Amino acid sequence: MTSTPSTPSTPSTPSAPSSTATPARVAPPPRRSALGAMTANESRLLLREPGLVVWAVLIPVVADVVLALVPATRAASADLGGWSFSQVYLPVLVLFTASLLTVQGMPTILAQYRTDGVLKRLRTTPVSPAVLLGAVMISLGAVTLVVAVAMVAIPTVLGNPPPGNVLAFALVTVLSLGAFLSIGGLVSALATNPRMATGVGTVLTFVLWFFAGMWVPRSVFPELLARIADLTPSGAASGAMLDALHGSWPSLAQLAVLVAWTVVPAAVAARAFRWE
Repeated sequence: MTSTPSTPSTPSTPSAPSSTATPARVAPPPRRSALGAMTANESRLLLREPGLVVWAVLIPVVADVVLALVPATRAASADLGGWSFSQVYLPVLVLFTASLLTVQGMPTILAQYRTDGVLKRLRTTPVSPAVLLGAVMISLGAVTLVVAVAMVAIPTVLGNPPPGNVLAFALVTVLSLGAFLSIGGLVSALATNPRMATGVGTVLTFVLWFFAGMWVPRSVFPELLARIADLTPSGAASGAMLDALHGSWPSLAQLAVLVAWTVVPAAVAARAFRWE
């Protein structure tokens, strides 16, 4: 039986390219996040407050420069436990700025926003009032850290010895900032108006300055007062910073105090905070 040969298939003709090509979609530029925009705005508003800039930035930096330049304040003193005035007051100046911005400044800002209805109006928009709270805390914290870096770097440039343990000094600075932000958040939660927020914040900052050693150096505190100071955030931070200047790490007790003052006030503030 003879088989019929199969007819070879004709190759398909490729289709011509379309004359009208669809243009590629260009991705829109990324939008600025709400937190980033609010943080930038709060930073601008903060720097426009001359009183706050002078007290929280210029005065401590100028004092730091003066203490670093005067030979008598750079010499070790037996009355200060072997420390120099410049060393003793470096932690005090760092904590001065941190507490002034966070414990006194932040409650006043947020109480004014609450009184003006800013937080209430934000609740009707896609942006949560918590974003504004975060922006205020970030801007104040950033200014504090920048000033702290400047107050450590300037004496070093002028010839003073740098901290013996820079990492420990930085760690304590960040932990003390967290504790002060928590305390400021608690005052913000409980204060009903800007006047009350300013008053309570001012009293607390003076207490923190005292235990940090602003008016009486910690090295001459009586034993009982020194133990009480070690249980406060400014006292524990000041002592840990002095240890870092001599090259040591903070003790577990000092770290525990700073962490406790960060966690407990923040937990209470989260429950008690009112947006309106």
